[in-house]
Amino acid sequence: MSALLQTNPSSTDQVISLANGFSKVSVNQQEIVKIFNQKSGLVMQGMCKFEENCEALYPLFRGLSEAGKPKSLNLRFSSAEKTAYFYYPVANQREVSSFFSELILLLQKEVKFKKVLKEVITNRNHFNSEQFLLQNAMMD
Repeated sequence: MSALLQTNPSSTDQVISLANGFSKVSVNQQEIVKIFNQKSGLVMQGMCKFEENCEALYPLFRGLSEAGKPKSLNLRFSSAEKTAYFYYPVANQREVSSFFSELILLLQKEVKFKKVLKEVITNRNHFNSEQFLLQNAMMD
């Protein structure tokens, strides 16, 4: 599935336009998933393959996709490969594109949230270490 991400500079909203080809989805210059797609007659078929460093997002992707996928979209998952295979009628391309756009946006927000949370935890640990050293210095 060629997911062409078109970003509006004033917004974080992204639209995935499904067409024949290949695309990479990134957050903060880190690729999270590759999406392949091709038309076969009246059907679009493809796969979403998670990058090695982002395989932890696969279960979230799987859960979210099962929760709200269009009826016309058929998904099959390979946990071993961290890949989702899909197909849908070409006539439903707009509906499926919208669904994938929302799903990818949620994954991107998750990656950003985890990055900020990691920074907060690191800062908190640093603060606690400094506080401990200060208390020890005052006790001497």
